[in-house]
Amino acid sequence: EEKAKELEKKLKKAEFDFNDFLDQLQQIKKMGGVGDILKMMPGMGSHLKDVEIEDDAFKGVEAIIYSMTKAERTNPAILNPSRKKRIASGAGVDISEVNQVVKQFDQMKKMMKQMSGMMGSKGMKKGRFKMPFGL
Repeated sequence: EEKAKELEKKLKKAEFDFNDFLDQLQQIKKMGGVGDILKMMPGMGSHLKDVEIEDDAFKGVEAIIYSMTKAERTNPAILNPSRKKRIASGAGVDISEVNQVVKQFDQMKKMMKQMSGMMGSKGMKKGRFKMPFGL
């Protein structure tokens, strides 16, 4: 619960970094993986009977993040091509995979920033974000 509150504060300030991303991946793994989480969602269980979701994909992402220096994890903006090349060789992957992880991270960060703006106090006061059933 503490980590969730801390993450919420970081999202509001747009300070989400690769350390937070790694924490989120580890939380998903603790909960049983993506497939198990999706099966818990109402209406999803029956649709996912025959779908295999590989949690091994997280291992590659984790390897890429662990190959970054502390400075790179906390400040992804400094990731230039030579750093990405070093990270790729350290993780044992192609540089395109590093670029893909960085791109996905940027997209997720942007999406989370938008969500935090909708759910923040400003969004609630102006009525931009309404809870279902008048809650």
